Amino acid sequence: MSKKRYQISPIELVQWAEPLFGMDKAAEGFSEEQISSFETAANIHFPTALREYYLACGQASLNYEEDNMFVPAREVEQDLHNVAFSYDYIKSELEWLEKNGQTGYEDQEQLRHLPVERWNEIVGNYLLIWCENQACWYAGIRVEDLHQPDPPVYYNDQDDMYHWAPFGDSVQSFILSTILEQLFYNMEQIEDPEAIQRTLKDNGVDFQRLQQPYPFPGGRFVHTCLDLDTNTLYVYGEQSQNHSAYLGIIQAE
Repeated sequence: MSKKRYQISPIELVQWAEPLFGMDKAAEGFSEEQISSFETAANIHFPTALREYYLACGQASLNYEEDNMFVPAREVEQDLHNVAFSYDYIKSELEWLEKNGQTGYEDQEQLRHLPVERWNEIVGNYLLIWCENQACWYAGIRVEDLHQPDPPVYYNDQDDMYHWAPFGDSVQSFILSTILEQLFYNMEQIEDPEAIQRTLKDNGVDFQRLQQPYPFPGGRFVHTCLDLDTNTLYVYGEQSQNHSAYLGIIQAE
């Protein structure tokens, strides 16, 4: 009987997928020195889930093939974004308006007349950790949530840094869904319920175990089983308002 691991973590997913579908032979992480150096400079501590992901596979190419993970560094040689705060972006916008003698819209004008210490009366501050490849959205963690080991992730839903909406219930669920989306073009999808059950049975995948939720917030809707013998990943997505239940199959060539 083949060896199977159910509900693999984002780290396990990238460590498996990077040599197969990424540009590197193995998923590598950032050094403890680099991460600690950024934390000291920014006067923060990364949430445990994000920190562990940085250490395990922060440099994996899958983090940057479509949407881009932000790098915990003030300066990097690669053409990548660095981890920053949404307030940093707002400050740059206000400085540009001031320099060019222009008037901003309501949110900007309100912030213009307040010290930074009072900006939270109008808009929260987010640690930016990811962005869409054309910067259509940024994903971030509320600064007041950074003490949580696996906090929720938000995104700027109106194409600015002033309006934010929930994106993922936890860092792990956000990274898992983001990496799976990167692997979409390598995935065969089955939506017919009978075909799903037949495929799982033929390949020895226990549907009851496959349906079990991930242990972190937001891990209720997507489920995984990695068959180590056949080097095949099964991804089961529950039915939702946006799509029917499906079984995705990603197999090493």
